[in-house]
Amino acid sequence: MGLSTISLIELDPDKLVEDVGAKTVAFFVLRPPVLIDARLIAELKQISTQRDNSNVRICLHESPEAEHHDMVALERKGRYYRPHKHFNKGDTSHMLEGRLGVFSFDTEGEVIDAVAIGPGEIYRTATNMYHAILPLTDYVIHHESKPGPFEGENDSIYPDWAPDGSDQAEVDAYIGTLTAQLPNTAR
Repeated sequence: MGLSTISLIELDPDKLVEDVGAKTVAFFVLRPPVLIDARLIAELKQISTQRDNSNVRICLHESPEAEHHDMVALERKGRYYRPHKHFNKGDTSHMLEGRLGVFSFDTEGEVIDAVAIGPGEIYRTATNMYHAILPLTDYVIHHESKPGPFEGENDSIYPDWAPDGSDQAEVDAYIGTLTAQLPNTAR
């Protein structure tokens, strides 16, 4: 393997480590350079399938404490991605595969922007702005970039106006209202 080549299947502990304590399946690249190519994207899909269609991310930064976070994430349709904001961070998503609904909200929970982005498109969320994503295809793969470090429970601030995820019927109804706000061609 070349210097920038990594594998999620044949982990080289000098290049990549799995974060076994993360909420979703996550791998950290221990040292750049790193190449994200079609082979690695195929491995990302394979790991997701092998692990009960879980979300999987490759963190191109070495740890949660890094000052800048770059991640390639596979996220599945049918999960609830609760609206949230970050006080000192915005998010940038660059779509690689699939279609992703992206929503921005005012402080009262009104949708102020609803778009669907596809491969090659980029969406930037402002600092301190509530936002949410909604995979529109079975899975999406996107490159997410934002400032670090990860601040644990304090990293994402959740509003009172959005479901907390404990009531599936409430979540389904909420997702329905969000989906209805996407342009017809985006759904």
